[in-house]
Amino acid sequence: MQQTHAVHALRAAKVRKTPLAAALTFAVFAAAAPAAHADQLSQMQSEINALNAKLQALEKNEKTPEVVAPTPTPQNNSGVVMTPTRSEILSGSEYVTKGTIPGSFLVPGTKTSVYLGGFVNFQGIYDPTENLGPKFSIGNLTPPGSSSRQQSHGTFHAQDKVSRMIFRTDTPSNYGDITTNISMDFYGFTAGGDNNQALQNNNWGSRIVYAYGTIGNWLVGQANSNFQDNVDQGETFDNAGPSGVPGGHTPQIRYTLPLGQGQQASFSLENPQTGYQDTRDNIEVATKTNLFPDITARYQKGGDWGHVQVSGVIRELGFTDDTGKRWSKWDGAGIVGATLNMPDGKGGYTQDNAGFQAWYGAMGRYIPDDFGANVASVLAVNDGTTAGIGASAIEVQPDTGLTVYAQHWWTPTLRSNLALGLNKQSLASFLPADSQNAVKTETMHVNLIEQPVPSLDLGMEFMWGRKTFQSSTGLAPASARRVEFGGIWHF
Repeated sequence: MQQTHAVHALRAAKVRKTPLAAALTFAVFAAAAPAAHADQLSQMQSEINALNAKLQALEKNEKTPEVVAPTPTPQNNSGVVMTPTRSEILSGSEYVTKGTIPGSFLVPGTKTSVYLGGFVNFQGIYDPTENLGPKFSIGNLTPPGSSSRQQSHGTFHAQDKVSRMIFRTDTPSNYGDITTNISMDFYGFTAGGDNNQALQNNNWGSRIVYAYGTIGNWLVGQANSNFQDNVDQGETFDNAGPSGVPGGHTPQIRYTLPLGQGQQASFSLENPQTGYQDTRDNIEVATKTNLFPDITARYQKGGDWGHVQVSGVIRELGFTDDTGKRWSKWDGAGIVGATLNMPDGKGGYTQDNAGFQAWYGAMGRYIPDDFGANVASVLAVNDGTTAGIGASAIEVQPDTGLTVYAQHWWTPTLRSNLALGLNKQSLASFLPADSQNAVKTETMHVNLIEQPVPSLDLGMEFMWGRKTFQSSTGLAPASARRVEFGGIWHF
């Protein structure tokens, strides 16, 4: 019986004249030798069976599988098995694999992930009362009856200068991830002002928004101030947002300390700038007397339920009088904010949310001057003569502000936002009357935003604002309205 199986295998090999035929012939005759022991015949039978299996594989044009070490199944952070992409399977120099930053790619031959993105922002704007520029800068509102107000009411204009380019990298190291972020938009200086946008090619000036690097827990460069609260504020189509909300991009050195359970603390030394106004009718003048950096600290905690933040800044506010004597005052400011996501009744949370942010103190440069009140003027200086001034001639002008907001999702792609803002500044009593000064600004934003695809937001927004002038001017409060429509194309 054993010889019969061997003969059948030999015949198959002869028909195909394969290289295995010789080996199979040798095995057949060896199996038939009378001097062979039973155990040797059994071993040879196993070898014949293996050769027969190879011949059958050759008949089907198949290769004998090679034994390879199993490849670990890739998983995400949640432990869910992920199907590898074609580029990950091949992993050759011809293909680029995905990087560690969402939407990034790994540069072939390196460990550096590169991300290139941004957005295109188009805004069509109608001002029925007064043209306040690309942003709803209610602090720039002129008094009722002014020529500027009369000439620019009922104005339509469009702009896309807030469009942004973002370039990011991420490289692992023994000291922690090394990242870079360079972002630019086109909100830079425009010769002749924003109203020159319709001349020639609607050119805008580019500017740096972010330019910083990180290594481990350290950040160095221009980023959002560590003092401000970026999370706890309403979503608006208008890129200025609610009145007075603290903000700003500033060069800094920051250290972030993770505390676990969604908590972290961060500390920074930031570029100082003391703005002032005086009795010589100088407004929003930046002094050159800044000896120490601004010192900030921030604590924040986040989770599925929402977010909370408390932050503060300590500042040395300096001024040099006509005699060359330097005066300074130490002061500070604080912010508290929170956002709460609405429960869904099933132990989780919906996309609907509401929150607030409040601030007080020597804010100065941390309040965008789009909202008036000469907010960059953290100091008021009584320098009506050229003689040297005394310490009592310098006063700090604190800001007090609040924003409240809510967001509701009508459908998975359609949402609305309501955001209210208020900012007050305590102006020094010795300052002369000036119609540019405002003691209070108020705004309201209401919008409807549709997201037909994840990379596109289309919407319309209504805005209302009011400016209360310095009481010594005798001017009544003035208000303005705006209707805006547009879209943000993310890439």
